[in-house]
Amino acid sequence: MTTATLPNLAGVIKTTDIYKKMKFDYVAWAKTAQILREHAPGWQFCLDKSTSEEGISSYIFQAPDGSGFLMGYFEHIDTSVKTTLFPFAITDNANRPLSKISSVNFQNSHRRCLCACACFTFGLAYELWAQIEIEDAKKEETKPKKEGRIKRTPSKPNDTGESVESIKDKDYGNPIAKIALDVLVKKVMNLSQKYPDKKDEVINKYKKQYGITADQIGPADIRTAEQGKFLTLLINEIDSSL
Repeated sequence: MTTATLPNLAGVIKTTDIYKKMKFDYVAWAKTAQILREHAPGWQFCLDKSTSEEGISSYIFQAPDGSGFLMGYFEHIDTSVKTTLFPFAITDNANRPLSKISSVNFQNSHRRCLCACACFTFGLAYELWAQIEIEDAKKEETKPKKEGRIKRTPSKPNDTGESVESIKDKDYGNPIAKIALDVLVKKVMNLSQKYPDKKDEVINKYKKQYGITADQIGPADIRTAEQGKFLTLLINEIDSSL
């Protein structure tokens, strides 16, 4: 069976790739396509086809409520390996599902599906989908330390610690999304395997930034989006491909 390794594109986007629309940050679909050509050569975005009872093929799948959705995936042009199908609803600009789909609706949803499927498959721009703000590493280096520190997850029987739900109330920032934490943990593991001599340097900077005194840290010590962003930037300084 022919196989192909999926590239990990987490952390590839830069601040210069991002533009703001209303209150949200985006990477243009054209920029996403360019990044894929550069960092995921051979992988081509495709749409799966549905077939009606009459034998008519269409790129639009119909949901039970009458609205439509796309099924995107990537296929490698050399190996013909296909990735897992990714469903994506066809919506208007207000993100509302449509029962009557125009060519413009299809076109716009195709571009959005490309970007979302690239995140699902390769981790590209996961920071934006997880609502983690991207900043340059140099800005983080010079950023003043905050006085408020997040209490570490309890390691002693009588230490109650602080619940994740309390973080936002105490103005520590939003809790990190699970998908973002999973990707970040994988980056730390890859760093440890590829650059074992650099891991302690990164971990020590992280512990110093957030006042962590324990010898080792784990996923429980990465509790907010800000912490996730800071650790991601530290790792990207060494190797953004991890």
